Amino acid sequence: MQILESGEVHDVIVIGSGASGGMAAYNLTQKGVKVLMLDAGGKFERTKFWTHAVPFEADERLRHGEKPPPFFLDKTEQPYLTPEGKPFNLMRVWGIGGKTNVWGRVSLRMSDLDFGAAERDGWGIPWPIRYADIAPYYDKVEQFIGVCGGDDNSDVLPGSKYYMPVPPPRCGEVFIRKSAESLGIPVVPIRRANITRPHRGFPACHYCGNCGAGCDTASCFNSADHLIPFALETGNLEIRSRAVVARILTDDRGRASGVQYFDRDSGAERQVRGRVIVLGASAMDSTRILLNSKSDIFPNGIGNGSDQIGRNFTEQQMVHVRGYLPQLFGSGYQNSDGIGGGHYYIPRFNHRSKQDYLRGFGIQMWNTGSGTTGERVAHDVPGFGADLKAAVKERYPALLSLHPFGEILPRPENRITVDDSRTDRYGVPLMKVSVSFGDNETKMRRHMYDTAEEILEKAGAEVVPFDRDACDDPGSAIHEHSTCRMGVDPKQSALNAFNRMHEVENLFVVDGSAFTNASEKNPTLTILALSWRASDYIAEEMRTGNI
Repeated sequence: MQILESGEVHDVIVIGSGASGGMAAYNLTQKGVKVLMLDAGGKFERTKFWTHAVPFEADERLRHGEKPPPFFLDKTEQPYLTPEGKPFNLMRVWGIGGKTNVWGRVSLRMSDLDFGAAERDGWGIPWPIRYADIAPYYDKVEQFIGVCGGDDNSDVLPGSKYYMPVPPPRCGEVFIRKSAESLGIPVVPIRRANITRPHRGFPACHYCGNCGAGCDTASCFNSADHLIPFALETGNLEIRSRAVVARILTDDRGRASGVQYFDRDSGAERQVRGRVIVLGASAMDSTRILLNSKSDIFPNGIGNGSDQIGRNFTEQQMVHVRGYLPQLFGSGYQNSDGIGGGHYYIPRFNHRSKQDYLRGFGIQMWNTGSGTTGERVAHDVPGFGADLKAAVKERYPALLSLHPFGEILPRPENRITVDDSRTDRYGVPLMKVSVSFGDNETKMRRHMYDTAEEILEKAGAEVVPFDRDACDDPGSAIHEHSTCRMGVDPKQSALNAFNRMHEVENLFVVDGSAFTNASEKNPTLTILALSWRASDYIAEEMRTGNI
């Protein structure tokens, strides 16, 4: 097959357009750097979102042959492999903006409790940065993207003076807060990247509650609307869509020299050259690209002399506990839409007492209150016909839901590899994901269930029976981390404190794979901050001729 090569050498090639790639491209282009962005998909048009299609309308539209935007990548187009008995739920969005088109928008600052975890408990390696290093970038990101939140501030969850007003709590969330606080468990307003007042030309959130279907007014942050157009306005950004990156190319000195990619439609192979490569394809795809980028200099994958790339996968485990408040039975419909997801959050608290496990968990509250329909309630109520409908209507406003997220420890055997014998449609080896939860996660999970149950029972709720051994499959949190982690020691990490590869001076990895450990927090705010920080560093290194 003919390989189409470009003679032009781009200043920077950015792979990916989501939180990490989008931020890098935005920041670099603002500084006058010429950027070529490669993205595996195209633009999702906001006018075609099904943001306000209620379930019965969606069913009708589907019957007439309409389809919502295909945000999530079909696993048949790009399969991945898992060992027998080790399921993994990988959710990928190939398109401009990546997963920021449909993300949960929870925007939590990490703290030195997270950055210094390894020093305290002896598990894993330390981050090469501390909160003071990233705090100015948290400030910048929050001001830029718009985050609503309260005035709380703690050692677990550092506060900010830049939050927009937070929406009021739902009725059920008030009961949860009173119950939790009576048990000594803190509850704070959620922090989400929903703009609750007009911001940078975007309208305030209209509280439809269906952010996960894509926001048709761009009233919550997504890279496709809030970053990429402003990068294009500089004239410094070129985007090549539907470009499926396979490998990072190297020269005879071991420096990154360009990128090999395939046209998603025609399958044609193409190569482009660049002075600096910034990889932000999301942790799993970035790791696959690195491991497939083999050469005589890097037989184990580019920058992988330490054999750390692909290892130490981390994320959060999730469990779910729900109940019904008799006090609210039959109280009638209440408008619980608000911003998509809970309006309150329970930050980590378990470190304040001795536990039989390491690290911690926080608790989110989505699906509390009157939903768009009574579907969630119907799953918990027996019966059929009129009796079922009456029972659902009675319980409809009384639903309380708690969703603990617990940190998974980094372990080298939890890893991504590539299988040279199994390839995709372009002949590129597929990723193989081997992840399981260990004894520490089992012990933490018991505490997660106990805590959620205790809060609901203290509130007076009728708790829906649950299986204490149940847990969502690995990958379900959609918060993949640590497979190309940063660190001080090149033997134990792949990147330095500025997301620069120890072994390849002009290659930077800016997505969640760079995290040294996961924490219990949603990662996107930190990804954005790290990418902004790394791209500041790249621009300065280029200006001074160090790259």
